[in-house]
Parts: sequence; C-alpha cells; structure tokens
Amino acid sequence: MAQPTRTINIWEKIQQGVNETERLIGQKNYNKAMIQARQTLEVMVRSLGDKACIVEGDLASTIDQLYEGRWIDKSTKEHYHKIRMIGNKAVHEENNSAADANLAYHLLSQEVYAFSDYRPERRRTARSTQSSSGNRSSSKRGSSGSSRTSSSRSTSSKSGGNRRKKKQAITLRDLLPVIAIIAGVILLIVLIRVLRPGTSDTETTAPSSDVVTEMPSSEPVTEPETVPTEPETTAAAVQQYVTTDTLNVRAEPSTDARILVQLAPGTPVNYVGVHDDFWSIINYDGTDAYVATQYLTESTP
Repeated sequence: MAQPTRTINIWEKIQQGVNETERLIGQKNYNKAMIQARQTLEVMVRSLGDKACIVEGDLASTIDQLYEGRWIDKSTKEHYHKIRMIGNKAVHEENNSAADANLAYHLLSQEVYAFSDYRPERRRTARSTQSSSGNRSSSKRGSSGSSRTSSSRSTSSKSGGNRRKKKQAITLRDLLPVIAIIAGVILLIVLIRVLRPGTSDTETTAPSSDVVTEMPSSEPVTEPETVPTEPETTAAAVQQYVTTDTLNVRAEPSTDARILVQLAPGTPVNYVGVHDDFWSIINYDGTDAYVATQYLTESTP
C-alpha cells in the first residue's frame, strides 16, 4: 500500500511544478520559472532513477545512466539536459530570458506527458494480466470443448440448411435491381449510337492530305546555351550570423559530440541551414559543423 501513495505524491509534485512554471511565466518572473522547471525535472529523474536502481548521483549523470539503461530515448535525454542547463544558467547567472523560460516550459510539458511511458513495471503487469486471463479463457474453452462438440455439429447442420434457404431468397431479390441497372445501361448505349451515327468512322479515319513530310534543313542546328546554376545552398552558405554568447562548435548535433572550437561572443559565422529545433549547421573550416540555434543572431550590414 506504500508504493501507490508514493506514486500519487510524485505525480502531484510534477503537476504542481508544471503549473507553477506556467504561472511564473504568466507573471513574467522568468528566472524563477526556469528554476522551477529544473526542480520539477529533478523529481521526474529521481523517480525514474529509483525504478532503474541507479546509485545516487548528480542530475546530469543520472540522466545519462537512464539513457544507457534504455529507460529514456535520445530525444528525451537531450530535452532533460536542456532543461537542466537552462535551470543552472538561471541559478548561477541570474538569467531572466523569456525565450529560455518558454523553451524550458515547452520541453517540460512535452516530457511530462511521456513520463508514464518509461515505467516498464506497468507494461509487465499489463502483459502478465493479459497472459493469465488468456490462459484462464483457454482452459475454460478446453474443458468445455468436448461437451460442446456434439451439440455444435447438430446445430451447424441445422443452421447450414437455414442459411442456404436465406441465401436463395436474398439472391433472388437482389437480382432484380441488378438486372434493371444492366438493362438501363444497355438501353443508354443503344440510344447514343442511334442519335450519333458515324461518329466512330469520323474519329478513326484521318485525311491523307493533311500529312506533311518535313524536309531536313541544311542549316546547322545550334543547341541552346546552358547557363550554369549555382547550388541552392550557396545563398544560405554566405548568410552571415554572429554569436550572442560563448558558442561551442560541435562535430555532431548533440551535447555529447566532440567540440571543434569555442567562438567568442560577436564572432561572425557562415550559416548553412537549420538541422532541427535546437541545432543549426554552419560552415567551419570548409566542413559542416553544428551549433545551438539560440546562441545565433543574424548580423546587420
């Protein structure tokens, strides 16, 4: 009886945390909203860590261990780390950005709905319940099958005769509208042919006088010049953006990927395009690299 009470309390904390984050954003208290989002995330991660029997550790290592144990997928892991980093920035740097607060609330709301999917014991309980009920129903069918065999044969013979009679009566009734439809279609075709005689002859014969034989021209044929077109990504590659904060340039679109270089605030970058909701592609040293979109802003000429 202790486990259900604990689960209800956890869910109440999570729901209260989401509601409190939304309320703080509505009051434009973005710094506290980001801190509240991180605290709610910590409740979710600790709950999953208890179920996965993870040894007590910091929030970042617990998230990584949940991903390695396949309790969460890669997308959820990245969302968890994003909420964690936004909350840390609000605590240590007193960040009060409305964009960061709304991003943390959006990611938190999305992961709260998916939180119940990462409880394998619920799935195992459901499967065991289904299998036990299936075994009970199959045993009942097996015990009563022999007694029903003789009665089902006699019943099937009687019902077979009744079905044959019903089929014959239904078929005769259904044939009447079908015959009427076919007769109507045939009559319509005959009327069309009578009212439009010779149509097929005029359509199939073509006058021989309209055939014109083209003589080959003696002038050389010049092929049209082809204008080379630039790749579609050229315009995007030269588009200039600058960084708004110290920016990690990574080899892959992941916070675990290798850092190629760190750019100082105000450094211009060659913007290539958008990778997903959180990562953008830039041209670094002649190759594609990945940076966080929230730290880029378009440079003014």
